[in-house]
Amino acid sequence: MVQYLHTPWRDRAELLKVRRQFYPSPPTGPQHHQYEDVDENENVDEEKSTKEEAAKQHAVSRVSMWMQRGGCPHLVESTALLVAAILSDLNETRARANSSSYAIRAAYSAAFSRFVTGLLDSQQDKQRKMSMYTVAKTIGLPATFVELRHQATHEQLPSLLKLRSAARKALDWIWDYYWKNLPGEGEDGSGDENAGKTNARQELLLTYLGDVSTAQSKVLHKQLRQYDDSVLLQNLAEIGNSSEDPKIIARSLRLSQVILDGNFPPASSTWRDAASVSNTRDLEAVKAEVQVLNGELEAMKEGELAGEAVEKQPTTQALPTPTKGWSRYEGTWKPKPIGVV
Repeated sequence: MVQYLHTPWRDRAELLKVRRQFYPSPPTGPQHHQYEDVDENENVDEEKSTKEEAAKQHAVSRVSMWMQRGGCPHLVESTALLVAAILSDLNETRARANSSSYAIRAAYSAAFSRFVTGLLDSQQDKQRKMSMYTVAKTIGLPATFVELRHQATHEQLPSLLKLRSAARKALDWIWDYYWKNLPGEGEDGSGDENAGKTNARQELLLTYLGDVSTAQSKVLHKQLRQYDDSVLLQNLAEIGNSSEDPKIIARSLRLSQVILDGNFPPASSTWRDAASVSNTRDLEAVKAEVQVLNGELEAMKEGELAGEAVEKQPTTQALPTPTKGWSRYEGTWKPKPIGVV
């Protein structure tokens, strides 16, 4: 039976965009901290810092919306809470509102305690209760996180410097444990950082779509056949949407149609024939055909998913025929208490 996984984000690209907003420069080692102290940010480019803070605030708002939808992973929520505490700390420090330092400490403590408690509770053994230190050791969470969580919950709130350092380390740990392992890193082209960049498949396709010799065409064709047709069609659609060269757009359109027809031999070059492409064709008209081709690609993907769903359905058991209204009970009646199946 097919099982559907519902996520609060629309697609993988939206989740990866939030990751880029939370981590503009991902941590690369134990000495690297994505979120530096407030005092150390004075020498950073102010304009760049302002843009990054606005992007992080936007990511926090988006995660808040995901929480309303339900099904948001705990570490995504924890990242948003820790980042929100850091942003509040930055705003309060710039405003020189020293009187509200207790509120900032409380925000840090609440975010950090929710992060540790929720993470360890989700890893608990339902059959046998284990201590937080044991669970933390199992998943690789530092013992200092558990100690700080205990202090923030049952004792006086830790100092602001200690909480700032713990929040940075927590975000770095969440990156290594969750965000870094998300599939599709570097393949999403919807983000601002990846705008205008092409991956290896697109570079190979652009070379193949250009004016190359027959020998080069055969070599490139052999390399392209290593990828699935759906991958090639997706990259051709991205090339058609991003390119401004009518020749490249027309060739990508014709090559996509050839792949959809299941006829992609190395010797076939009719789709490359420039004479078959009118020089008077409007660029917008060609792009409109690319959009139609994208619709056919999506329909093909939906057809494949539907086919897989049909194949996974059990064939030995017949589904019961739906009936309307009341029907007479067959067999011996055995009374049962209400609520017992």
